[in-house]
Amino acid sequence: MIGFQMAGKATRDALFLSSFDISALPTMVIVAAFLSLGLAALAAKAMTRWGPGLLVPATFLMSALLLVVEWTLIDAFRRPIAVVMYLHFTALGALLVSGFWSIVNERFDPRTAKRQIGRIAAGGTVGAVVGGVLAERIAAVSSISTMLPLLAFLHIASAVLVYQVQAPPRSSDNLARARPESEGSASAIRVLTHSPYLRTLVALVVLSTLSEGLIDFVFKARAAEEFDGDTLLRFFAVFYTGASIITMLVQATTTRRILERLGLAKSVAALPSAVVVGGTGALLFPGLVSILTARAMESVTRNSVYRSAYELLFGPVAPRDKRATKALIDVGVVRLGDAAGGGVIQATLLVAARQAWGVILALGVILSALALWIARRLQRGYLRTLERSLLAQADHLDLRDMDDVTQTAMLHTAGGIDLTQFRTTLSAEELRPEQATTTPAQALERPGLFSSALDPEIARVAELASRDAGRVRQALTASALRPVHVPFVIPLLAWDPVAKDAIAALRLVADRVVGQLVDALLDQDQPFAVRRRIPVILGSCPNQRAVEGLLQALDDRRFEVRYRAGRVLSRIRTLEPSTRIERERVLRAVDREMAVDRGVWEGRRVLDQLEDEEWSPVLDEVLRERADRSLEHVFTMLALVYPPQPLKVAFQGIHTDDAILRGTALEYLETALPEGVWTKLQPFLEDTRSKSAPMRQSGEVLADLLKSQHSIVIQLESLKQLPVKPKPDKPSD
Repeated sequence: MIGFQMAGKATRDALFLSSFDISALPTMVIVAAFLSLGLAALAAKAMTRWGPGLLVPATFLMSALLLVVEWTLIDAFRRPIAVVMYLHFTALGALLVSGFWSIVNERFDPRTAKRQIGRIAAGGTVGAVVGGVLAERIAAVSSISTMLPLLAFLHIASAVLVYQVQAPPRSSDNLARARPESEGSASAIRVLTHSPYLRTLVALVVLSTLSEGLIDFVFKARAAEEFDGDTLLRFFAVFYTGASIITMLVQATTTRRILERLGLAKSVAALPSAVVVGGTGALLFPGLVSILTARAMESVTRNSVYRSAYELLFGPVAPRDKRATKALIDVGVVRLGDAAGGGVIQATLLVAARQAWGVILALGVILSALALWIARRLQRGYLRTLERSLLAQADHLDLRDMDDVTQTAMLHTAGGIDLTQFRTTLSAEELRPEQATTTPAQALERPGLFSSALDPEIARVAELASRDAGRVRQALTASALRPVHVPFVIPLLAWDPVAKDAIAALRLVADRVVGQLVDALLDQDQPFAVRRRIPVILGSCPNQRAVEGLLQALDDRRFEVRYRAGRVLSRIRTLEPSTRIERERVLRAVDREMAVDRGVWEGRRVLDQLEDEEWSPVLDEVLRERADRSLEHVFTMLALVYPPQPLKVAFQGIHTDDAILRGTALEYLETALPEGVWTKLQPFLEDTRSKSAPMRQSGEVLADLLKSQHSIVIQLESLKQLPVKPKPDKPSD
């Protein structure tokens, strides 16, 4: 397909310029532009109705047939065939390339497309080199007319290959479910009216096409002055071949890195940047060499970085909207830009014929500078389109369809393991009843702690301090607690038989004793069972003071405390959106969570299953027992500072075998999250480990060991609670 484009472009230009004067070119450009616009409008309707899978191969065959007809008539009607060939190539060539990319965009999810597009574009670049060499060699040994049957053969081969590309992948059921928007039809005008993102793309395409047309005209005019006839064909063939070789080198070495490093919007901006630089150089140093350099910079950038990024920008667009608009934008809008460029050139030739080339070049540079400004607005629109794509696919997500094998394959971390088997309840080893009553009993023995007016309160404290679970529960539920009771109720959170009643009692007065609860939460000397249950209580008082305490708890050394704090923060944020949560503070906490070894990450678990299970902003009923707690906690924290609904769908998407949704989820995360966060999160979402990992340096192992010292201390403290086996008597001599 791209081999045809390169050889066909050289053939078209050489045939037309050897048959007509250069002054006829702007008129030809305008006529071809309006013809392309009409065909693009028809193609958009046909694409919406039938899809690109059948329409594109059929159009390739029709183009091949038209080329054969042109070949049979070229000797007798050279000038008319030169016009027909120009219109044919200009109108159908770009339309077929657009149709091919529509097939690619529907075949792959946005993330897979980003990874595969380098290989696809590299194949196109090889084709461009082959096409350029073919045109040059034919021109050297034969005439222009010999190219036409060879071009027909290329389009026949393209028809066969494109038909094979559009065949659905094996997981066709999932793909069909993920593309509900493809059903039905949509008006291109209506879609563009309701999509600021696509309108921004239209503006970018118009401006970049205008600037390309202006620079291309100056380049061809200079070439026509120096060469003629078959020599002109050889010149164009050599130029396009050289540009293709450079493009191939760029594709192989830098395109994917640029896409990953700069993102799609900045990668698209590379094209107007190249035109500004090259055009300015041609203005400062007039001549064939400088304008050839400027045109080569534009061509290489357009066919490498720009083309890859531009096609990926359509990835998250709904298939129905894509089919209705892509051909119109790729071809119709481009040809409108060509027509506008032709009009500008024609007007310039009439008004300032002597300085025409300099004026045209200057206009091209100015338009590219404006396109550069437009390109900077694309990133936000791309992110919003990804969000809408995720939310649209969420309605068709059913995690219950996953079998056990798929779960294991898709959940690279511990997400596929049922962690409920590790749940335990607190027993005497963790906190004995007498430990829970020690503090109240000692407090009651201190003289003068309560005045005589508080005798009833002292009596209630005595009940709370008793070792009888029934009496304690009765004291907790008799009436609302007073702040003076709270120091004696907080330790009861560690006693399983009364913990739920203690939580319920503290919730009723939480807004009056936030300070005491936060102090206990952050006190590392408090029993772990107490601190991991306090966040649930703070969820009953959605105020800024509770938020501050919970944010500090995100730095706790125990995972479950951090896990509960993150969940409750999400609940408070839902109940009271006016609460302030510092973005950088949350991102630092996320960074710390991921700065651990994979074994630590996968080994984290939650001991309690309390009443806050429904508070999670990312879990649903199906994932509740499957999800990896570390990953869930990170997503919960991210939902505090990013739109929670797309994050929830992304979290669910990475746990499904639906390739489209999973890829869209990963692409959204890579686009939405800061680069540092995404870089650390990616290994936990995609298993990038090699089968044979290289041996680690001793310094790295030591650093990880030091990072794990808190976990080691915690494990040693738990071992102290175990009964010590008596040592066997030492045998006598």
